[in-house]
Amino acid sequence: MFATAPGPEWLAALAAYASRRVQKATVDQQGRLVLELFGGAEREKAWLAVDGGAAALVDHPAGTGATPPALQGLVRKELVPSLFAGAQARAPGLVALAFDRPAGGPRVLLVETDADDPRAVLCAATAEGERVLAAIGGAARARDGRDLRRGRVYEPPRAAPRRTAPAPQGGGAAAHHDERITSVRSRARAEEKRLTRLERALSGDLLRHGDAERWQLEGELLKTALARAPRGTAALDLVDFGGEARTLALDPALDARENLERLFRQAQRARAAATRVAPRLVAARERLAALRAALASLESAPGDEALAVLERLLERAHEGAAAPSTKRRVAKAGKRKAWRAFRASDDVIVRVGRGAKDNDALVRDARGNDLWLHARDTQGAHVIVPSRGDEVPPELVLDAAHLAAHFSSARGERHVDVQHTRVKHLKKPGPGAPAGLVHVSHESVLHVRVDEERVRRLLAAEVAG
Repeated sequence: MFATAPGPEWLAALAAYASRRVQKATVDQQGRLVLELFGGAEREKAWLAVDGGAAALVDHPAGTGATPPALQGLVRKELVPSLFAGAQARAPGLVALAFDRPAGGPRVLLVETDADDPRAVLCAATAEGERVLAAIGGAARARDGRDLRRGRVYEPPRAAPRRTAPAPQGGGAAAHHDERITSVRSRARAEEKRLTRLERALSGDLLRHGDAERWQLEGELLKTALARAPRGTAALDLVDFGGEARTLALDPALDARENLERLFRQAQRARAAATRVAPRLVAARERLAALRAALASLESAPGDEALAVLERLLERAHEGAAAPSTKRRVAKAGKRKAWRAFRASDDVIVRVGRGAKDNDALVRDARGNDLWLHARDTQGAHVIVPSRGDEVPPELVLDAAHLAAHFSSARGERHVDVQHTRVKHLKKPGPGAPAGLVHVSHESVLHVRVDEERVRRLLAAEVAG
């Protein structure tokens, strides 16, 4: 029997199944997930079923015989094999089922038991938080405004706002107050999303440039061993100034002097990025924290004072930001292209769409035999590799696949599935179809283990498209 709101007894019973191996996973067309657990003292099987916001141990799986949805492949990839690590109630209406994997990091299945908007959300545990891999048995857009699409950091269900009691008279004023709360809350949620995107972009910018002190130190160390690093050296073992053994990663295509200049350039860029980006990142985080605190106050006590605080924060949201001049906007728009271009293996120029409408323009401009790539089951850029129809070299395909993974909402994941086919096998669904949406036939899927060094090399090789 399903437990729509698992209690202590159910959680205690489930604890007995901890450390059992997940050896099968099935998902039916209705989004019902069943995991086969194997192990224990008697080496027996058990089945853990999750149906929307309900979870239970069942005697046997109920096979449907129908063609499984594509979601089943994703779930199997993420949970098979793994070890069931137990369950806990995180909050009213939220249960976490934990799984340990031999490689790739732990996974968490979060069961939201809200009777009006139930779902299960499969997440990867990362340093930034639990990142959504898939919403199972429920919409990826929650009714409380949360975005649970793949790649987003998971947010727990939000408490339903408490409404003020209607006044005994002056009902029009109460209605106006409620409309004002709804309007301000909507604007605040939009501003919260904007600040979250800004914080993520600024953090990524700092991370991409790396640690200036590290680049500087490596440059100073390389200075002492230039004679030991001729062209072709990929790694150099030496002892740092503190007496510790250290290995420097070098570019084998460069000689010692060129590698030295590269390290000092990276240190200079990292310092410039820290000077430029760090203050903006601190300010964005402070504004985001203040906005979330004001939103929480409004949700818990939607009175005039909390409403006024939130309105003042929204009024100051863009304070001090100078609007770009008309001349600058026009000039920038005139230079913009629908795609970015990168020099990949064999000196081939690979093009990457900038946005949904740009993806359409990129595909329209491509030839029928060109190779098309896209990160599977996620939002992202279309990537085009020019071809006459002959076989595309594997290294070139891998470069293009890394670009498709990087310019998608799966950025940051260690393993990404990338679909690819010839452009002639793409078809726009028809008039009114969303920008960037295509139907794909004759596709192949490349399972990419993301190589950060390859990504950095490709990004550094951007050219005018």
